Amino acid sequence: MAKYQTKNVTPTVIAGAMILVAVVLGVALCTRVVPVGHIGIVTSFGKIINGTLDPGLHFVMPWHSVVPMDCRVQNTSETTECFSKDLQLVTVKIAVLTVLTKEKATQVYSTVGLQYLEQVKPRVFEILKQHVSRYEAETLIESREKIRDEVFKACQERLSDIVGMQDFVVVNIDFSDEFQRAIEKKQVALQDSLRAENELKKAKIEAEQAIETAKGEAEALKVRGEALQANPAVAQLEAIKKWDGKAPQTVVLQGSDAADLPVVFPIRVSLQIVFCKEKFGFN
Repeated sequence: MAKYQTKNVTPTVIAGAMILVAVVLGVALCTRVVPVGHIGIVTSFGKIINGTLDPGLHFVMPWHSVVPMDCRVQNTSETTECFSKDLQLVTVKIAVLTVLTKEKATQVYSTVGLQYLEQVKPRVFEILKQHVSRYEAETLIESREKIRDEVFKACQERLSDIVGMQDFVVVNIDFSDEFQRAIEKKQVALQDSLRAENELKKAKIEAEQAIETAKGEAEALKVRGEALQANPAVAQLEAIKKWDGKAPQTVVLQGSDAADLPVVFPIRVSLQIVFCKEKFGFN
């Protein structure tokens, strides 16, 4: 009796196991996983099915394929050479932040493919070179933010059919060694010129101050002379103020003739001469 039951149960178990395997296999064939930060593009025998899949687990027909496209922000750093308005060779390092939007994913996959960033790079370089060529090499550094804004705005317009521009950064601007040496010489010459100009201004101000001081002194002397001429007593008062309290040791005598030159004599000799003049009456 036991042997009969075992023979009947075995086909049933085998059939159940086969059904389970078929179900598991079917589920596996119909299951697709879209990674985080990606968008799923559904295709069927090479043809894109309308709609996209968000990150997560999805069930599709076994003959459908799901292509994940990265929709995270892509930071791309590149270096390129440009020519300035005065034909100076300039090396510019940039950083471009782009993102693939869900709305554009299907169109980008059908027209550009998974390597869509390779289509972005040459367009950015073209826009950058176009705007750098509008500036002379010496003004590129100070115009850095302006160039960045112009290129960023132009990239938003020109790349809107592929990606969305999140940001554009001018990381570094480098010039040739010859141009850098020329700039350094020019800066030194400019500093020397400014220094000479400042020294000239200083000398001019000092000269003007000296002139004004001399004018003031001359005016003071003029007023003083007029005061002394108008009042001789003032001259005597000034002489008294300047006297050091010591008796004079010499005296100046003038001859009777106006043409005679004054002669300086010691005080004793002068007194004798004056006495002789008064005593004997000679000049």
